[in-house]
Amino acid sequence: MTEYPKMAPPDTLPPEAASRLGERRSRAALRRIAAGEQRKRATRIAEALHDGSFCLRYLPRLRLGAAGQTPAGLLEGAELWIGLPNRKRGLVAVAPFLRGLERQGPRADMLRFSLAAATAEVATWPGTWRVAVPVTGRTLTDGAVLDAVLEALDTASIAPWRIELQIDETELIDGGTPLNHTIGDLRAAGLGVTLDGFGATFGGLALLSRLPLSGLKLDRRLARVGEPDDDAADEATLIRASAEIAHRHGLTVTIDGIETEAELQRARRLGVDFVQGPWIGAAMPAETLRVRARSQG
Repeated sequence: MTEYPKMAPPDTLPPEAASRLGERRSRAALRRIAAGEQRKRATRIAEALHDGSFCLRYLPRLRLGAAGQTPAGLLEGAELWIGLPNRKRGLVAVAPFLRGLERQGPRADMLRFSLAAATAEVATWPGTWRVAVPVTGRTLTDGAVLDAVLEALDTASIAPWRIELQIDETELIDGGTPLNHTIGDLRAAGLGVTLDGFGATFGGLALLSRLPLSGLKLDRRLARVGEPDDDAADEATLIRASAEIAHRHGLTVTIDGIETEAELQRARRLGVDFVQGPWIGAAMPAETLRVRARSQG
């Protein structure tokens, strides 16, 4: 019987070989952990879809008018927010689950669910209102996004321009050519596509001329840095420059995180079109937003 040499234990291997073996084992352990996390995320999404345990909220969006106007009567839509119940933290956002989800099936299911909820709700709002639906870059490159959107629009009998898909700036840069083509197809069908989180990491103003976007959403941290009356601060300069370039290419500009009237007025002076945040209204149930819509007449 042939005897094969046994592998020496790590502590008897030469230092370099032991190091390589340790690295391989570490990578294998990390892959197992990641695969387990992926299964947990996919299972959690599937269970929530089956049980109907998602919590839907809408973050109202305000159109800024001329200087001196107040927020009353200027709401023109909202952004969909989806949460999951958590025993320790109450509600947690689903978005982080989706950004790290590699499986296409759960992403597609969540897209259909989000679109069905958003289109059904916006159909009950005033005819000029839009709804923003955050999506991940991976979702947009799955290949069936346009068909899913058009199906949801047809079911709710609403015009394409009333749906606005939001994608984070970092994911847009990572998505490459396939993602850019998908954005072009969505825009050609009449839907809006907004670049979210602008200014947080890259601030790539070149993207505004290269992609057929419809809107730009500035990172919420830009709303609260510096003094609200200081329009010469670096952050104010970035907001103004972004708004000017965006408007030059036909894009609307939104900023999130507005907490005071002074911040709202600064956003107006700097050329921002829409604002969101606690000063306008926290993410609220659909029924509450409908009440506000009716109060505008």
